[in-house]
Amino acid sequence: MKRPFRVRFARPSNIKLSEQAGGHDEALTCPKRPRSTSIGQGDQKQHSKSRLGCKECKLRRVKCDQTHPVCIRCQRRGSICFSETPPSGWEVVIPAMISKPIAAPWMGEVNPEPKLLQYWLEKTSRILTLRPEDNPLSFPLLEHLVSTPSLLHAVQSISAGQEHFFDQSSLTTCLQQRGLALHALRRELGDMSNVAPPTLLAIFLQGISTPWTEKYTNDFGRDHLIAARHILENTLQDPTKRDDPLIQFILGWFLYWDSACAFLAAPNDLAPLNTELIYNAIQTTRTSFHPMIGFSAELLYLIACLGRHCRLVLDTGFRDPALEATLEEQLLAWNPEHDDHAVVDMSMAFRNHALIMLYNTCGMPAHNEGDITMEEASVPCKDAVRTLALDSLERLFRSPANSPCVQFHSIPLLTAACELRAADVESRAAAIQHFRAIYSATRVSMNIVAIEFIQELWDLHDFGVDMSWLELLDIKDWTLTFA
Repeated sequence: MKRPFRVRFARPSNIKLSEQAGGHDEALTCPKRPRSTSIGQGDQKQHSKSRLGCKECKLRRVKCDQTHPVCIRCQRRGSICFSETPPSGWEVVIPAMISKPIAAPWMGEVNPEPKLLQYWLEKTSRILTLRPEDNPLSFPLLEHLVSTPSLLHAVQSISAGQEHFFDQSSLTTCLQQRGLALHALRRELGDMSNVAPPTLLAIFLQGISTPWTEKYTNDFGRDHLIAARHILENTLQDPTKRDDPLIQFILGWFLYWDSACAFLAAPNDLAPLNTELIYNAIQTTRTSFHPMIGFSAELLYLIACLGRHCRLVLDTGFRDPALEATLEEQLLAWNPEHDDHAVVDMSMAFRNHALIMLYNTCGMPAHNEGDITMEEASVPCKDAVRTLALDSLERLFRSPANSPCVQFHSIPLLTAACELRAADVESRAAAIQHFRAIYSATRVSMNIVAIEFIQELWDLHDFGVDMSWLELLDIKDWTLTFA
């Protein structure tokens, strides 16, 4: 029987992952805070200088309130908040199984890097969940790290990169760990018909982080995404595995990843998503809250199908008015069911993102004597796009900067912000500030590239060039994937 994790609350202080003397057991320990001592005989107080203030406040020599992920002063300035990792207020003791000596054929390469592993547990894993307090990618992942070298190295690679904001000059450790993860994956994928779920998680992490290590790239992790789908479908066909909570989590994550990349892939590069196996699997998740996508499995499925079609239309001119009208009808009928307003607003913004993509690419459905056609570039179509964009921005802007949902705002924020006009000065500034807040929270530089992209599109629009963000993205051959 596996030993349970023991969590006990303690006063806030620095947590560090250290080796216990005389053995190989590793534990997260919370050292005691030293007692403050008075100076002299009077009522003088000891003043300690915080080392956790953000770099921006330090440069300006002002007090930082250390609000995470964006301090109050950086929120007001609309600047990027290069913050330090806040101390944790609790202590976790890792079961002894996590640190047993590693035997062949692993050859010792799975020995964890304490600092990187701690950073993942405390910080990095939080950017991949709507519920930090119930995050399957944090401490519940420990039992899988023991037996899956590829997953351990993938985790440590992303941690090393995120700790330094994926700065191009500070990626040595990140890329080294990434290489070790790829090496381990080759061994673990020896039998493609029986791949363990933790190995599939490693493929996901390697895939989504592919564009994070390069500022401008047209690689969205295509090969990883294709491999992940193949393995996931094989797993879903096994009735003894499909109900595994880890597989259900991976399914939701796959939908998010695929929907973010569907438009980026060349036509027919990604297999159609509307298969019976995938569709039936989605139906079983409709009533369950997913820690990464909430109740949006069906919505992301529609976005993935729509993204494939829109890319096909732009590349080939092929049209399917009946499909376009059906997708519009299903998107308009979709409504999120949740009592968290931030989650609902985020979900509705994603729905608006899909409708904007549909209208910009295909126009709006028009019923003429029973036949469905699409009216392109009509005034009602442009008005509908603007209404959807403004609604999305209103929903996204009212989420506080420290809401976990903000980390997932990039896709609908990009779509909506691209529709702002020259007269929307305040909204344009707010959109840029929101992207900076997302970057401060996730440290993924794609959000900074998005700012550059939006400003370029705004300049084109202001000079009278009528071009959608989808068309500009295709011309620049960028991915801008935020999966």
